[in-house]
Amino acid sequence: MKKLVVLGVGAGAAAAAIVALMYRRKDGTRLADGLIDSARGLGNRLVEYGNQIKDRLLHNVKGPNGEPVYLDMYDRQFYENDMGHRVYLEND
Repeated sequence: MKKLVVLGVGAGAAAAAIVALMYRRKDGTRLADGLIDSARGLGNRLVEYGNQIKDRLLHNVKGPNGEPVYLDMYDRQFYENDMGHRVYLEND
């Protein structure tokens, strides 16, 4: 009986949420339109942040044994040796 009540309340809440999202305002827009736009904006910001992180890995520079070279927060180039320690490269 409790499960049935919980399912009923959940179904009612879902229906109310759908009605609220699909309700048309006086200016012709819907609440869902604003949510979609903000989700799109968040997605674009996440893509930009991912590109910034990806750019921190230098694809055209390799360490002495072919290790990937990274930049630290001060834009110094380094690679990690076998023991996991950072080895900084000299900038000419």
